[in-house]
Amino acid sequence: MVVSIHQPEHFPYMGYFQKMEKADLFIVLDNVNYRKNYFQNRNRFINNNGVEEWFTIPVEKNATKKWIRDVVVNTNIPWKKKIISKLKQNFKIDLSNIYDSDSLLEINLNSIKWARKKLDITTKMVLASELNVTGNKSELLANICKATDATTYLSGPSGRDYLETKFFDGIKIDYHTPVVNNIYSCIYNIP
Repeated sequence: MVVSIHQPEHFPYMGYFQKMEKADLFIVLDNVNYRKNYFQNRNRFINNNGVEEWFTIPVEKNATKKWIRDVVVNTNIPWKKKIISKLKQNFKIDLSNIYDSDSLLEINLNSIKWARKKLDITTKMVLASELNVTGNKSELLANICKATDATTYLSGPSGRDYLETKFFDGIKIDYHTPVVNNIYSCIYNIP
């Protein structure tokens, strides 16, 4: 059983989905703290003019004190129409249904499910918070692997820099190196 774990990003880059496709089970790590200025509430693409452009979901104040699953978007500013319009203008697709929630997790899951469908990825996907597993950092990842009977943990390449392998007793660790032409949002890469 190959298990891969990743935080729920907003329209993640293609390497995210390559790792997901190689796994038997993909765990969405929603029970860790939200990280400011990361890809949990934003991403980037190359616009019609050939310029890198960011699209960002504003979140509530003090979001960094909450788990990702508990973060809500800022409803005090009219950002949804702007993002939907920007994406439609650049990609000629209507993604308004992605943004039908005030939960950052739900919005990100919607974007991930949209890409999975476009890429025909059928790997089973589970929320880490549904597994009732505890621990911090590497210990949490290892405990998730143990709770799901993983024989192999498929990490991203940066796992080499932070994983404490001592927690993965009896579980093989593989490092997936993405095969991508760029680091931009999957929207930019899906036909």
